[in-house]
Amino acid sequence: MTELTDLSGPFNPELAFDHLSKEFLFKLSHSWQWSWLQLDAAWNDEVRKRFGDRVASGCDVEMWQRCGDRCNTRYARLAEIPLKSAVDSLKVVQLPLDNSTGAIYPTECDIKDENHVILTVVRCPSLEWCERNAPDRIVPMCQVNEIQVNRSYVANPNVQVSATKLPPRSGPDDIACQWEFKVEVPPGTRVRSKAEVVDETTDIPELDDLSGPYYPHLKHSNFSKSFLVKLRFAYQYAWLVMNEGYYHAVRSRFGSQPADECEMSAWIRTAERVNKRYAAIANTKLNTVLDSLKILQLCMDSTMGLFLADYEIRDPNHAVMSITKSRMPDYLEGARPERTPPMYHQGGTPVMEKYLVNPRIKVTPLRLPPRNAADDVDCQWELSID
Repeated sequence: MTELTDLSGPFNPELAFDHLSKEFLFKLSHSWQWSWLQLDAAWNDEVRKRFGDRVASGCDVEMWQRCGDRCNTRYARLAEIPLKSAVDSLKVVQLPLDNSTGAIYPTECDIKDENHVILTVVRCPSLEWCERNAPDRIVPMCQVNEIQVNRSYVANPNVQVSATKLPPRSGPDDIACQWEFKVEVPPGTRVRSKAEVVDETTDIPELDDLSGPYYPHLKHSNFSKSFLVKLRFAYQYAWLVMNEGYYHAVRSRFGSQPADECEMSAWIRTAERVNKRYAAIANTKLNTVLDSLKILQLCMDSTMGLFLADYEIRDPNHAVMSITKSRMPDYLEGARPERTPPMYHQGGTPVMEKYLVNPRIKVTPLRLPPRNAADDVDCQWELSID
């Protein structure tokens, strides 16, 4: 099969990440980074509106620590990073959606040796937004929460993380923040020098993992296509961890109903702001139901990765989509069955309408959880344009 550089052709119900070109996967990464930050902002703003700054800040740090604990060790395994040194932890923070390798959070490193590193965050859009819109959030976010979050993000409890410079900044040309990573080892232990563990070339070979040297100039475009595909699945898992982190933080404080309401608002707002971007990178016009089904194949909680789907396509503007197997109903049935009605019965249709982007599409639920049997479809939706 020819690798796809966009989805301008016919709808392919069997589409998989392997079918996309490396260039398309790289573009998708940028949209997923935006989506990741938008979900965080949507949850944070919703909690802040209902319960105030202090509660929102507390829920935020709980969520980010959960992401660091549950996701960053997964990235390390995926990339075959041994997690023995401070430099190993630098490799880990090159991988998440909020990574240190791209344009969102660019960094510089002063590597003394494999166990002693100074990491400088040159630019931070989150800080810049707070400086413009909510300067009162800077101290709790940067001086309290971020220290706890970074200790989770390094994915190694033996790495000592301390801040050497934190906001507020002296001006727009000042760095965002600076961190020291250290690992203490017994006297006499051989510690490798910077030259032994770092490759400062800008001509980086295509990489299948990060088991080799640390590349300070690494970009996600340096990864092989097979590694980018693996990262897609890790990112989808992280997306669920972020959402669940906020949900549990709110529910533990105020109960299920406020958590359910915040969740639906966060999903809707994120879809409104993000999903139209997938149409742009896919070069699709969104005139038909089948066009919008392409969007569901590309979003982070997609039908070609996380929520696998079967389709009965009656014509370009009339289709029945069955989500055949996903983690969410399995999780809810086992741990939180009370979440099924608000998530699927009250929230499913309005969220699906936003996900499809096209306001002309009528969404009708045909089957919703709880399922009839463990191997039953998770949910089924009729999508049509009159």
